[in-house]
Amino acid sequence: MPDDRLPLIRGRIHGLDTYVSPRGGGASPKIPSLDPKAHRSRLVQQLDAIGHQIRSRAVTARDELATREIVAVHPLLGERLTADQLDSTREDARLVGVVEETGTVLLDVANPQLEYLREKVEAFADDARAKSKTGRDGKTTVHRANEVAVAPVESIALAAVDDIRGPRLRAESVVPDRPYWFEVACRGGYRRPLADTDASRTQINRQVHRAGAPQRIEEFVGPEQVYFFVRLTLQQLDALGASTDCVYEVELAPPPIRDLHLQEDVTTRELKDFPLRPPDADAPSVVILDTGIATAHPLLKPALLSATTAGSLIPSPEDTYGHGTKMAGIALYRDVGAALEAGGAQATHWLQSSRLMVHPGLGTASDENYEKWPVLTLGAVRSAEDADPRPRDRAFALAITRSMQVPPLDGIVPTLWSHAIDQIAYHDGHGRLLVVSAGNAREDQWLALAEQHPQLQLSEKIHQPAQAMNALTVGAFTTRVQFPPGKDYQEARVVAPRPGGISPFSSTGPLGPDWPIKPDVVFEGGNLALSGNLPDASVPTLAALTTSRQHTVGQPLGWISMTSEATARAAHLAARVWAVEPKLRPETVRGLIVHSASWTAEMCTQFTNLNDRLSACGFGVPDEAIARDCANNRATIVIEDVMPSGVLQEEPKKVPPKRASTKTTERKIRRKLKLFRLPVPELLDDSDADVELRVTLSYFAEPNKFGRTVRRGLELKWDMQGPQESEEEFLRRVNARRRPTGTDGKRQKVSAKKSFDWDVGIQLRSRGTVQSDRWRGKMSLLAGDKLVAVAPVLGWWEQRRELRDQTMHFSLIVSVLGPGVYAAIRPKIEISVEAEIPT
Repeated sequence: MPDDRLPLIRGRIHGLDTYVSPRGGGASPKIPSLDPKAHRSRLVQQLDAIGHQIRSRAVTARDELATREIVAVHPLLGERLTADQLDSTREDARLVGVVEETGTVLLDVANPQLEYLREKVEAFADDARAKSKTGRDGKTTVHRANEVAVAPVESIALAAVDDIRGPRLRAESVVPDRPYWFEVACRGGYRRPLADTDASRTQINRQVHRAGAPQRIEEFVGPEQVYFFVRLTLQQLDALGASTDCVYEVELAPPPIRDLHLQEDVTTRELKDFPLRPPDADAPSVVILDTGIATAHPLLKPALLSATTAGSLIPSPEDTYGHGTKMAGIALYRDVGAALEAGGAQATHWLQSSRLMVHPGLGTASDENYEKWPVLTLGAVRSAEDADPRPRDRAFALAITRSMQVPPLDGIVPTLWSHAIDQIAYHDGHGRLLVVSAGNAREDQWLALAEQHPQLQLSEKIHQPAQAMNALTVGAFTTRVQFPPGKDYQEARVVAPRPGGISPFSSTGPLGPDWPIKPDVVFEGGNLALSGNLPDASVPTLAALTTSRQHTVGQPLGWISMTSEATARAAHLAARVWAVEPKLRPETVRGLIVHSASWTAEMCTQFTNLNDRLSACGFGVPDEAIARDCANNRATIVIEDVMPSGVLQEEPKKVPPKRASTKTTERKIRRKLKLFRLPVPELLDDSDADVELRVTLSYFAEPNKFGRTVRRGLELKWDMQGPQESEEEFLRRVNARRRPTGTDGKRQKVSAKKSFDWDVGIQLRSRGTVQSDRWRGKMSLLAGDKLVAVAPVLGWWEQRRELRDQTMHFSLIVSVLGPGVYAAIRPKIEISVEAEIPT
């Protein structure tokens, strides 16, 4: 029966629509050095060799002569084959596809003598069938029969092992004698005769057994191929390809299938000597604030710097619940399965664990101890720092949250716990990076969410303390939409059916002018399955492989998903950014992660309303390459500076004193506007490339909570000179003191020109302590020295005389992405503070 669920297969051998005639419209390829007679002779010899090779094969390799074969047609260097000219319905020669990396055409043929190709080759070399044509320019060209099909052919042969390797297997370094999970695509499928699938199954099982690797082989039946998942060494895989006549492609198994088998097969004993090389002594660390960690786990122990507790109320750092250990695996490796397949890993950062609770809902985690959560969180942070007094960049990962939609809370409000997170992150102005989970959608709402996804997701609001303005709040999206092969999930469906959309597990941020954009970003958090009316969060291919506390009973691997997985991934990225550039401040790393984020096409489809999209997805999915490279070698400016709440300066008194001995000036507090210049030169060529401009401001404000309101010691916002705006017009727009005064002494209104047409806009983005925006357009609109202004906004420091000149760190990140931009901008990036202008 056809299986209409999405298979765990990625199409890598591309079909006819990938390759067209190299000259278009069937015009003849022009290969002036080609001798038709010699070309014919060479190809006929190769066709003869195919038949001889089949007849001479040892019977022991196949048990019987093949009735079908896989043939590879290779193109001449620099030429493309016309695939639809090389198959034949009459002789049952089926086009398998075109190998994208090499241009090789694979054919599944019933008659290995390939009589139809012989006929094409003979016709090509027959001068009597050649036709001459004189063009308008007077030149005469000769067109031969079947030229489009035959002329670009370099060779024809039985498909060799190299012809059937997939792109990942070609690209990755595979240890020859180490077993890996492979995906083997073979002749068969539910739209082909059943005998084809049965014959392929028989051959694969037989050759795997002969290779000395007997195993239970799982399979997936597609329309025209059947896929087998086997664990073999590279030598065994090559032997399998050489001794069968049914294999279309061999490839490293997709990570979900690989991880599914690893979780079932790998034991603690096998990992006893896993070669995990610890990071450098001064490398950054990820601190897991959770249920502790399995300190002796072989995949974690070499990189574990410390394991502590939040205080005396928590007895031991050892994980007896399991959640913290699962977080640790993702935070350290990101892809545990890839590390296991590689047979070892080099840690780029350390792990630290500070046990914040023993079990959800019990002991210190119970609602009766709610008032202790802020103190315990601070204690957990400090215990990790005290256990490792060496100065170190640390990303703190907190995935323990509590819904604000159940008693005793009845809505999204600032709480003492979120206030504590803000204060811990502020850290007396030095900053700490706290990565906080947005929290999961309530389990009793999963069925309703499944029926009305994604719109009903907006009703599931973030948990405390994720509303904290200084936290990097992380929600979840998902690309996982596929079930394991087999019959167990034939009646199931995924709630989020298209890759790239919001995860059904994710909660969403509050709306309104009083709240910052939350979550800030989203990371992979898995998908929810639905079987009838039963939600199922345990499907392995919809989750991530990670470490398990059950290693003591021989089960070292488990699964993790939801916003906990997303939070661990965000902390991992933060540590990777610090590993590239260890001098960055915590607010800069938070800014870079947000700066690298983009909405997927599916997010834009799910949430056409901007406010809804920001509430569900924040600024989008971070791109690790952009986040790391922006800190290192992209056309990006990273400015780390300080902003005073005010500057004390001497100014003349409005009324001059009558006595000469009296001081003529008085001290005034003035706010200052900081300007930075972005030098974008004209590109050297005439192209007006499409580019993307990204600007992000990040800072940690000192919080001050009263009732349901949290005020900031100092607020900042940024703006940028528009494409049609002069410097003076921009300065007048952002600074009222630059505007002219009228006869009445009041500042006059000016015809303000606009900045760029930003995705988010200044009103929405300025609500939080990380403010990011994007603009896309032509390079010519951006070229020239554009000013970026960072302006202070009065906060509660202004009301405290002793704090009026208090300073606050901030980071400003500006990137221009597009073809040729890096080469043009990089030599000219000389950014300096242009001026401090009174406001």
